[in-house]
Amino acid sequence: VREFSTVETLMKKEQQNRPSEKKQKTEIIKYFKHPKRRKLKFSRKQLLCLLLCAATLLGFFCYRQLNTFSRAKKQYAQQNYEEAQRIAENALDKNPKNEAANLLLAKSMEKSGDKRSALLVLRPFIQNKTAGTGIYKEYVKLLTQEGKTNEVRLILKSADREVQNACAEYICETPVSNPAPGTYTTTQTLKLEGNCQKIYYTLDGSTPTRKSKVYTEPIILREGTTELKAFGVNDKNIESDVISRKYVIVLNAPKAPKVTPKSGDYNKTEIKITVPDGCKAYYAFDSEPDLNSTVYEQPISMPVGYHRLNVILVAANGKTSKMTAMEYYLQY
Repeated sequence: VREFSTVETLMKKEQQNRPSEKKQKTEIIKYFKHPKRRKLKFSRKQLLCLLLCAATLLGFFCYRQLNTFSRAKKQYAQQNYEEAQRIAENALDKNPKNEAANLLLAKSMEKSGDKRSALLVLRPFIQNKTAGTGIYKEYVKLLTQEGKTNEVRLILKSADREVQNACAEYICETPVSNPAPGTYTTTQTLKLEGNCQKIYYTLDGSTPTRKSKVYTEPIILREGTTELKAFGVNDKNIESDVISRKYVIVLNAPKAPKVTPKSGDYNKTEIKITVPDGCKAYYAFDSEPDLNSTVYEQPISMPVGYHRLNVILVAANGKTSKMTAMEYYLQY
């Protein structure tokens, strides 16, 4: 009878024929350590050659870029603006962030009459605040031509000092007021000055517009409170910031005038009035004086009989003093 191997017998034979795990690892290590399987190693000469080739390619690329940009500048100088635009666009295909090429492209577009596209080319540099003075000057020029003067004012207001100096012709300085704001006891003459073509102002604290009064001559500030607000407009139609100034005029009335001699009976004498600097004296006999009464200029001859002399002082600010009254009786 033929003998049959049991399942256990068959499994033992299979394990004997299969190589061990340790033997498998040894064979894998030998495979990768084989000389033909090792990583490539370069000699110094080979590395130098590779670096030289890379530098040559980079130099060729830069030269090509510069040469392309030079051709675009030449076409722009010859007023071939469409050709300059085409060449500049080709240069930007290789280096989109090239500021000089973008600036030349925008200038070419502007010369060709496409100002809106020129603004779109330059706007990313302005928004990212990576633009140089050349980009800023071209951008604000285009905005001014498009009538967007308020945007020009806001952009330059937040720009650094170098950009502001380069674009000074587009900045309208705020007007200067004289005298300084504050409280005064005399009437003041207010002057506005500035590097502006026009200055618009209000005196009631409201915000001025281009429909407000235009400053042409000094403003007289009288008694009370005056709140000045003003702004300027330069020759490029760009507005300045609005200034706000507050003036309080408190006018003091002069004291009652001094009159000599004192009230009484007299045979013959002259009446004198002391007039302080900056004031005028007005007088009347037997009635109350006002600005239409007689102005005191020299001693007054006392009239015959009984009379009442009334005198007031009026200061330069228009304030009137209290009245001084004297009673005289002149007899011969």
